[in-house]
Amino acid sequence: MKKLSRTRTIVGGLAFAGIAATGVGLAAAPANAASGSTWDALAQCESGGNWAINTGNGYYGGLQFNLGTWQAHGGTGNPASASREAQIAVAERVLASQGWGAWPACSAKLGLSGTTGAAPQAAAPAPAAPQQAAPKATTPAAPKATTQAAPKATTPAAPKAAVSSKPAAVPTSGKTYTIQAGDTLDQIATKLNIDGGYMKLWAANTSTIDDANLIYAGQELQLPA
Repeated sequence: MKKLSRTRTIVGGLAFAGIAATGVGLAAAPANAASGSTWDALAQCESGGNWAINTGNGYYGGLQFNLGTWQAHGGTGNPASASREAQIAVAERVLASQGWGAWPACSAKLGLSGTTGAAPQAAAPAPAAPQQAAPKATTPAAPKATTQAAPKATTPAAPKAAVSSKPAAVPTSGKTYTIQAGDTLDQIATKLNIDGGYMKLWAANTSTIDDANLIYAGQELQLPA
């Protein structure tokens, strides 16, 4: 209770019963009385919780009264010699008249204000330092074997006869040839030694062949004369 100031004087003739036993009158505590835990917390801040402290600096007891304030609010003798309860009784009167500002530094530290006797709030715990998860060990994946498909064997397609406009029909010899799988008009004309090649063979079959490149196995061709 550093630097408490005397804000009122004792009215002459004011008497307190039981002063010798406790150092303070036994008048009822004010309606706004603070809890014992609140005063203990304030004493811990003011004097390290030592209710009998007397360092000779002009402030005494657990709540560090100066003698003027102590006496103005009903205390007798030295606050350091009074019991904890007697000191709290005087402090309740100081609270009613001066508010928590009578103990400016410690009341601010404990979050006490006005004249309300609420217990001080517990300090919020410091936030825990964020924990970072340990990096997971990574095992490099084994390279996947790449399989390339074996190149497909290609069979060269039979040469197609050059496409030209449909030739004019020519006389036939009455002989025929049945187309085999894989045949082309050019191959057939070469195999049968047809003079004029595939065009002559096509010309003999214009009624059944519209495209020299489109013939079918089993189809019967007329051979030119």
